[in-house]
Amino acid sequence: MKHVTRILMLGLAFAVQPALLSIDLLQAQAAARKHVSEYAGERCNAPPIGSGIVFGRYSGTTDNPMISFGDDQTTVSFQRCFQSIEECKGWLYTMRSKYTDGNSVLIGCKRR
Repeated sequence: MKHVTRILMLGLAFAVQPALLSIDLLQAQAAARKHVSEYAGERCNAPPIGSGIVFGRYSGTTDNPMISFGDDQTTVSFQRCFQSIEECKGWLYTMRSKYTDGNSVLIGCKRR
């Protein structure tokens, strides 16, 4: 009976290990995204199609009294150019954490 229990526990450990590994990987990816500055990338207009530049844009609202001058909400809009899609997604993660999302059509990263 002890031998069967050991084999069962060993099999269960091997079955659970990939799931635990993928959770650690997802947490590492999310942590990497969190450290992208709000000011990352370069200010730009939409680059021409075929340029290979990653174009990120974000539109949202904020209730920050320094930006909205005491009003309830004010619209914020940002456009940045990046070298990689990962950096752009990290920037979007930061922006979505800092501001309230607006029009979802104006939020995203796209290689041009």
